[in-house]
Amino acid sequence: MSQTELNKSIEIITKTEELADKIMANKQELMVMDKRRQETREAMRLMEKSEDKKVWITIGSMLVKMERQKALDLLKKDQQQIEQQINMIYSDQKVLVNKHRDLEFKSPFLGTHLKPLEKKEFDALKANLPLL
Repeated sequence: MSQTELNKSIEIITKTEELADKIMANKQELMVMDKRRQETREAMRLMEKSEDKKVWITIGSMLVKMERQKALDLLKKDQQQIEQQINMIYSDQKVLVNKHRDLEFKSPFLGTHLKPLEKKEFDALKANLPLL
């Protein structure tokens, strides 16, 4: 094996490992964000059940007592922001996985570009298929 072939092989392996590290970091971040999303969902559910006018909520490292509706609004905004971040990470993850597979000379990962049916499409199916 010549020196240029060896250098090229090392370069491909290095790029593959770098992409794999990014994929694993994204996976870890997704797990953290999902845990945060679940905790926020649980907190919203508890506040909706609560009959107190004011509730305690943590904002950063501060513990604050505020109106329940205002706290719910903050949690809903936080939930939406978390969802956006998760969706952004998922879309980045799809691109990284396909690049990684390309470096390994494999075909792109199938099923990552699926989109749900829109309401019109689903209604059309529902009208034509009696089982739905």
